[in-house]
Amino acid sequence: MTFPESPRALLLDFDGTMADTLPLIFDAFRHALSPWTDPLPTDDEVEASFGPAERACLGLFAPEERLDEALDRFFFHYEQEHERMVRLFDGIPAVIDRARSLGWKVGVFTGKGRRAAQFSLSTLGLVDRIDCLISGDDVERPKPDPDGLYRAAHLLQVEPRRILMVGDSPADVRAGRAAGALTCAVTWAAFRPERLVAESPDHTCSNVPDFLALLDALHQNDEPLPKP
Repeated sequence: MTFPESPRALLLDFDGTMADTLPLIFDAFRHALSPWTDPLPTDDEVEASFGPAERACLGLFAPEERLDEALDRFFFHYEQEHERMVRLFDGIPAVIDRARSLGWKVGVFTGKGRRAAQFSLSTLGLVDRIDCLISGDDVERPKPDPDGLYRAAHLLQVEPRRILMVGDSPADVRAGRAAGALTCAVTWAAFRPERLVAESPDHTCSNVPDFLALLDALHQNDEPLPKP
């Protein structure tokens, strides 16, 4: 995959990277399963299912014949409680604006299904500020497979090695590395930040201002990127 005079791109994970959604996801997950599952899964057990979209995650716990109903219950709770429980991390709009002002493309690559991802991005006022969305419904193989990153590169018309993949989970770092992208682990809301450090990402940022400084430095210095 080669694009002439390829620009750079910022590819962001969503949950735990752009917005504080994990409490709502855990809550909606247990609400979805409550009629059939006892005991209900813990936060750790829910988090361990992450990777594919919601249907596959719920399918690990819900009876197969109730999976459609469980998915409906998940979305109902997620959308009903979103305004009360979800907040955008301070500075994320500024990150997007800064990247765009530098001429970078901006995309979102999330394991969330398209319905939940579109709902959150729209509700938080971000849907019109990004150039592409790759959701868990859009890939054949979820993170840590690089399938979604390659799809984003195609949509953004950017070489994978010109992408900065940013996320709060080991799967984000592994997906970026597998595609030959530059990786940045962000720990401002990571479920278990020590797991990120163990992945040896190219960069680690503990707060949004530090990430903004990194973005500026990468652009100004044109830091050498991974070889294709």
